[in-house]
Amino acid sequence: MNQKEFLESLVCPLTGTALTIAEDGKSLKSEDGTIYEIGDTGIVNMLYPKELLPEDAREQYLYDQAFLRYDKGVSWVFETLNHSDEASTRQFFIDLMELKPGMKALEVGAGTGKDSSLILDRVRPGGTAVLSDLSPNMLKLAQEKLSTEDVNVHYFLGNGSYLPFPDDTFDAVFHFGGINTFSERKRAFDELTRVVRPGGKVVVGDESIAPWLRNTPTYATLLKANPLFRAEVPLEDVPANIENFKLHYVFGNAFYVMEYRVTANAPEVDIDLPIPGKDFVDNWRLRAEKAVD
Repeated sequence: MNQKEFLESLVCPLTGTALTIAEDGKSLKSEDGTIYEIGDTGIVNMLYPKELLPEDAREQYLYDQAFLRYDKGVSWVFETLNHSDEASTRQFFIDLMELKPGMKALEVGAGTGKDSSLILDRVRPGGTAVLSDLSPNMLKLAQEKLSTEDVNVHYFLGNGSYLPFPDDTFDAVFHFGGINTFSERKRAFDELTRVVRPGGKVVVGDESIAPWLRNTPTYATLLKANPLFRAEVPLEDVPANIENFKLHYVFGNAFYVMEYRVTANAPEVDIDLPIPGKDFVDNWRLRAEKAVD
């Protein structure tokens, strides 16, 4: 997918309708007249809403201020968590995506590109990696750092709750380290899943200290020092049309990573299927009707 094909693949992040590329190639326009600008380095500003919700705007500001020192700070966090091996853990994340050369992958919240470089390695040669972030400064730094040899790489500023792609666009989607602060987290899970083809993978993770550690002295200190570690794994936000869900705790069991495979339809229970081998009708519906709440 070259840059022109990438731009043509983008749709309105709210309605999913087609966008028109300006004659000068510097912007995209939606049916309602909204303009999405294309930067000089090819980064497309697909942020929606244009005026971000307060929590998202706050995170964008913080990351824009911290982009130069971000990597060192994150590595320090992981080192404090049972002296975790950051490099091998990141490899583990990306392995969960089950990427192969030639595939198409999306990373939401690419930051400075630490995980992005591993994604690029998996899909090259011939694959496509689309990288997004809320923070312009973080994304520009990633663009400067990453090698594009034998791989197609495209960038856009975006809100993970409003992805500018049609259904079933990607083979896999990855996000790590921000969804706890998303203003519309449930919608984000729906979007991350929607843009993956049936059979593809979604991998998502963030802070959440494992329940069995929360009352231990050092982890209790961590919970007090940084409220983000108090977050619960957002199982209630996972869409219904998935299978093979797995949950992993990483980085000293202070972060979670969930993985699941996307399905075309949500599973169903046949509550009217008769139980075989009985001389009377019995099924789940009848048992529910007889049950006492």
